[in-house]
Amino acid sequence: MSALRQVLLVAWRDFFQRVRSKAFLVSMLIIVALVAGVGPLMTLEGKTPQPYTIGVVGAVPNDLELALDTAASAFDRKAKIVTFDSVDAGDVALTDGHADVVLVNGTELVWKEAPRPQLEAIVTSAVQGLERQRTVAELGLSDEEAARLLHPTPLQTRSLTEPDPSAGPRRIAGYVGSILLYISILMFGQFVMLGVMEEKQSRVVEVVLSRTRPSRLLAGKVLGIGTLGFLQLVVLGGAALLTLSATHAVNVDLGGIGLRIAGAVLFWYLLGYTLFAVVYAALGATISRQEDAQGVGMIPMLGILPGFILSIVALDDPNGMLPHLGSIIPPFSPFVMPIRMTVTSVPLWEVALSIALILAATYWVLRLGARVYEGSILRIGAKTRLRDALKADSEA
Repeated sequence: MSALRQVLLVAWRDFFQRVRSKAFLVSMLIIVALVAGVGPLMTLEGKTPQPYTIGVVGAVPNDLELALDTAASAFDRKAKIVTFDSVDAGDVALTDGHADVVLVNGTELVWKEAPRPQLEAIVTSAVQGLERQRTVAELGLSDEEAARLLHPTPLQTRSLTEPDPSAGPRRIAGYVGSILLYISILMFGQFVMLGVMEEKQSRVVEVVLSRTRPSRLLAGKVLGIGTLGFLQLVVLGGAALLTLSATHAVNVDLGGIGLRIAGAVLFWYLLGYTLFAVVYAALGATISRQEDAQGVGMIPMLGILPGFILSIVALDDPNGMLPHLGSIIPPFSPFVMPIRMTVTSVPLWEVALSIALILAATYWVLRLGARVYEGSILRIGAKTRLRDALKADSEA
């Protein structure tokens, strides 16, 4: 049997072994449900908020409610007034939550706790606007003079670059992509490690290795579980984009930026998963007990977690020094570069350099990981030290 056929058979077995497991199917459904719930939640947050309720004690200035509503419209809010006979009645309304603020005699604002800056600005603007109108009337100014006083000529604005209407959707898609990358690489990398450990623990690997070489078994396992991770990423990414588009939570163009971002995330998943999966497989070969898995599983996290954190930083500061370096240097680049490519324009040479470096790192990890795997996969019992595994492979 050819080497390629052996690798594909191992990949086929691992793929269907995982995809048929109840644990995977349940976790997949839960994650899809969570992703699909993002759009409706964002839609709920974007609904028109309740109008501010402003209590008034004392004389109510003419046109106060109109002035409040006009001032509130600048913040996309509404305002309504409720009159009270006394300050005590206003205090009770504040305490019971029937008023957001109480205006006393047009000169004092009473709050239940700390002032709310937006509401304070609305009431202050409305009251001061009415006061200016009274002053204009008392001075006997003409309509033209009053208009110049109350509505001065606004400043003209000019931007050196036109605002990008797709910046917001791209940032949200980048955030979703960053989380999916982190979850997928971490989850399926651990699947590889646990799969190797379980086969070693049950002695199944001894039977398999009687028919194929360790390097082919390693390649097949990484390929099979990686294919499953790729399909899950496609499903989750598609669910996220379709949900956001269907609910109009954001203006995502599925034929444009959505698919470009999805393509970048999938491409960098393949690079990142391959790099970390080999590390997980090599580490899984050094253990044969479940209690050792958590300890060795922390080693790849030294590259995965900082990469994820840098990708979140890159959403707000894509050209900062740390995101810039992280997008080029492996093992962080699979997490950071696709996010930088999503939110800003990255020079082609940086992308090419990043790909070249991670391919070189993957080649080195493949060679070293294969040696560790071959040198420790048949050792049962206590955890195998990396030095002993490499030495055993050299002597084989």
